Amino acid sequence: MNNYDLLLNDTNCELTHHQNIANKIDHFQVIIIHDHRHNFFDYNYLINFPSENVRKKVDANRIFPRGKNETFIVRQQDYENNIDLFFKIRVDARREVLAKSTEFMVAKFFSTYEGHLAPLFVNKPTLKWEILNKLYAKYDKMVRAHTRLNDENSWNVFSTWYRTYLMNHTVSEMMKKHGYDTLNALEREILNVLFLEEMRMNFASNDSFLNKFTADVNVYIEKMLSEILAVFELEKNSMEQINELLGVGEQVSVHQPIESTAKTNNLVVMSNAIYQFITEAISNQNFVCELGQWPRATIQGARLAGSLQLLPREEDRTASRMNQLHNDAQMLSEVDVDVLDSLCHLYLAQLGDRVEIRFDDLLTIRGLKTKLGGTGRRGGYEKEQRIQVLKALSNIQSLWMELETVLVYEQGKPVNKKMQGRAFIFSNEDGSPCELNEKSLPERLYVTIGEVFEPFLQGAARQVKLLPNQAIEFNPYQRKWEKKLIRYVSWRWRTQARKASYLQPHKISTLLEKIGIQIDSQAPSRIRDRLEKALDLLEEEGVITFWQYNHWNEDGMSKKGWLRIWLDATIIIAPPDEIVSYYEPIERKKSIKTPNNFSLAQTKEEVCKNIGSVFKECRINRGLTLKQVSDELNISTSYISNIERGGSLPSQTVYKKMKDWIT
Repeated sequence: MNNYDLLLNDTNCELTHHQNIANKIDHFQVIIIHDHRHNFFDYNYLINFPSENVRKKVDANRIFPRGKNETFIVRQQDYENNIDLFFKIRVDARREVLAKSTEFMVAKFFSTYEGHLAPLFVNKPTLKWEILNKLYAKYDKMVRAHTRLNDENSWNVFSTWYRTYLMNHTVSEMMKKHGYDTLNALEREILNVLFLEEMRMNFASNDSFLNKFTADVNVYIEKMLSEILAVFELEKNSMEQINELLGVGEQVSVHQPIESTAKTNNLVVMSNAIYQFITEAISNQNFVCELGQWPRATIQGARLAGSLQLLPREEDRTASRMNQLHNDAQMLSEVDVDVLDSLCHLYLAQLGDRVEIRFDDLLTIRGLKTKLGGTGRRGGYEKEQRIQVLKALSNIQSLWMELETVLVYEQGKPVNKKMQGRAFIFSNEDGSPCELNEKSLPERLYVTIGEVFEPFLQGAARQVKLLPNQAIEFNPYQRKWEKKLIRYVSWRWRTQARKASYLQPHKISTLLEKIGIQIDSQAPSRIRDRLEKALDLLEEEGVITFWQYNHWNEDGMSKKGWLRIWLDATIIIAPPDEIVSYYEPIERKKSIKTPNNFSLAQTKEEVCKNIGSVFKECRINRGLTLKQVSDELNISTSYISNIERGGSLPSQTVYKKMKDWIT
């Protein structure tokens, strides 16, 4: 029995002596600076997989291993005099506990499923890093959502237990070494100096103390994690856990609202007119930079009128900062919109007034892969990738809205309001403004939604849309057309959902304007080919069900002035069936519903019913490419491709050419 266990016996004389000495000890704080070894369990476990040493630690539920760190014992007065510094260190210590808990759960998973995973890793060694990333994200969310260490009150309870434990142990050791009479005769200040020195020596060189202390801390943390461990035991016998991790399209967030769990192929982002205006302004670089003015993009419409600025906080509004934002406005790209959509999705997924978002989640959600270090360890993301996200966050943090007119719904009635404010507000854990710079890349930030968005996230007025994952996963430079189209048509699908008018045609000139494409009268054929190619790729990827020209006559394309005809033409872009099904609950009951299955309809003219499939079969049998046939018949490659797929009806002239070629 330890001496401080005698506290349990209130009749023991030694207890009275112990309490007398303890009462003379001034309040103190224990400050621990961890030598953070990322993923103590999982990296070591995976590198040596399987590892008997780590398996024993997992079986014994050794959550918090004894690690290298620096421990400082600080008097309460000194702590309060340097509260800002010590608060940050305290927060870091809390994160270390949560990180070790997460790492333990990852190791526990590997230990439990070792028999199933080992053969898989033999055939595909990189698979363990893929599973590791997904596991860490999963258990990190679970630990932060469930553990009682996640709130300030529970942390204070843990800290109080921690200090009481240390005081009782140290007082008992001092009594054993010096005797009660000697200690009791000391002046209070001298007793406290002796106490602090004894505690420092224990942390510095007393292996017996450190081992016992670590074991007892593990018992405490194990109780705190009892809910997580119970969930793990419930899942333990289910191979669905492995199948889920090996699947595709898994979202970063585990605890997601119904919008994001309903369709794994889509993100959930805001769909209100303000958000759409912001994404288009950034994507299309619509900001105007005038001398002495902050970069500004404007909109004038019946439902939304006003401006969007890149405007820093008041204390940062200097000439050099204005010049920097002028340069940033000209460098805006799809990466900035990707980060904005990712940020919006992660915020909505957690449903809180102030949401914690891990920096790496903004990279992971976009499908970016971590690099591997020289020993095969997961090395994290490239510095250039992190800096890209940092710059995008800095731009998002500067977004300031000044809206003269915004149409909002209050109690079901439309009301025009005037608004101004930030789009998003970033802060540190202590509530102070978050400073984004390359010198200190943040591990996480705390996000609050701007007041301009609040009316669109409440109750029946809530406006969100499904955004196909490819919008943020496609390469922001090579697949820019596709990304822009996805964002625009997904917004249109949401606005059409009330009337289920998904097959409402899109005017080509409007489509190009919304995605920021300038018409080049010198080479209009390139623009047409690129648009049709982008739509073909989206159909192949399953982002859209099909696309086709509406009431189109290809013969007009051989005439002078065909560009004007083409720009005035319209295109039908059908959403995937899963998006249509998802929006069904918000359709108006009296609306005439479009068929929920947008499988390609047969041609209306019986004579053209099968020409596309027959032509394609004949072409393939002859071993010819679309380009070869296109050159032979003098019909555009994209037009033939559309007809083959059933996405377009051939004109009478084109039909005759194709039929003659077949026969």
